[in-house]
Amino acid sequence: MALLEVRSLVKHYPVRVGLFSRRQAKAVDDVNLTVNPGETIGIVGESGSGKTTLARCILRMIEPTSGEVIFDGVDLLKLGQSSLRTKRRELAVVYQNPYLSLSPRLAVRDLVSEPLVTHTSLRGDALNDRVVENLEAVGLSADYLNKRSRQLSGGQAQRVAIARALVLRPKLIVLDEPTSALDVSVQAQVLNLLVKLRTELGFTYLFISHNLDVVQHLADRIAVMYLGKVVEVGTTDQVFSQATHPYTMALLAATPEPHPDRKASLVTVQGSVPSLTAPPTGCHYHPRCQWAVERCRHEMPALRLDEDRRAVRCHFPREYFQASKKFE
Repeated sequence: MALLEVRSLVKHYPVRVGLFSRRQAKAVDDVNLTVNPGETIGIVGESGSGKTTLARCILRMIEPTSGEVIFDGVDLLKLGQSSLRTKRRELAVVYQNPYLSLSPRLAVRDLVSEPLVTHTSLRGDALNDRVVENLEAVGLSADYLNKRSRQLSGGQAQRVAIARALVLRPKLIVLDEPTSALDVSVQAQVLNLLVKLRTELGFTYLFISHNLDVVQHLADRIAVMYLGKVVEVGTTDQVFSQATHPYTMALLAATPEPHPDRKASLVTVQGSVPSLTAPPTGCHYHPRCQWAVERCRHEMPALRLDEDRRAVRCHFPREYFQASKKFE
């Protein structure tokens, strides 16, 4: 049984256009996604693709326009505030910038213990022992208990944020660009920590990032988003070795190639992301796709399973994949 099922999730924002008219910005547009227990799903795409909005809708930090979010058999969108508050102890989130997510007024002891005070009856020495246990799990000692976030390095602050996220042993942790604000060497440390925690404690991650190298290191499966829609879903190996949507291939081609003797792909992404208030007709990606044909300009492709059990939103995914191989 899946831990999380996102069904036909939609989030539209009303946007004023001119003095007297409004349009709908389709930030998340009919997204379907499944996350299994113990799995890490990477959500990738350019800025404005809807990655963070999708995560916030799943957590009900913002209210979706429509759809279902089935978490552990319960539709979170149908819960009242009291029931949702109880269910939220099974969900956690780690944000991009730890200094913005950690109150500068609170000591590390209070930051990490806050979820325990809110959702459990632990107090006194038992509470303190649980905090120390979680700090040690992320590589920090009890010496940090009385420090404030401003006294911590970026890597230390993000470790505190992770300790706070895992203190209730949630069933799902949303990681929203958790390493992008850190130095490269610290990024590697935090990523290795996340892998270690998942292996030892069995966490399930929804990992949001624009960095494909980071996602490749952590994710079991990858969902690629473009203009509010999922355009490709597959295992990490499938996506990196056999990408079949032109947008996915362009993202991979834009990633720096560490092997100087290997020929670069000629698959390119042109132009910029269109406006969410006026998306292109047909396939939203067609104005930037080097292989677009007339059908792409008028008909939105469905997200369909191919013979490898991969989901692809494209009229001709296999043909594009074969064409891209000619350039390697």
